[in-house]
Amino acid sequence: MASNGSPAQKNRHFLQSLRHAVQGFGSAFKTERNLRFDVFASIVVVIIGLVVQVTRRDWLWLVLAMTSVIAAELANTVVEALVRLHVGPNFDPDPQIGRLLNMAAGFVLVIGIGAALIGVLVFWPYLIGGK
Repeated sequence: MASNGSPAQKNRHFLQSLRHAVQGFGSAFKTERNLRFDVFASIVVVIIGLVVQVTRRDWLWLVLAMTSVIAAELANTVVEALVRLHVGPNFDPDPQIGRLLNMAAGFVLVIGIGAALIGVLVFWPYLIGGK
């Protein structure tokens, strides 16, 4: 369903699709604290990268890490929203739904750990004077 109560229609062109995607991200950004933290952390990473002047190859790794974390958080948000739609306002999920939510959170955790390791591997030489 669209926000106005009518059935959702397929996007007619790329710009409409892009607008819907931006609206979806904005909606998640407004409501999801962890997503706001991830965006803030990404901004900090970009600032540090600019200050220490990381190489183009290092930027590739950093961008991959930042976008992976944000995408994982968005995917987790979608899973949580679908569960809320299924369960309703009385959020007391059965063990199978709780397990699904935990797996979605675990997905974000694994991506986050990988991103942190990439950050350490990229920034360590710059911060200890090796580059």
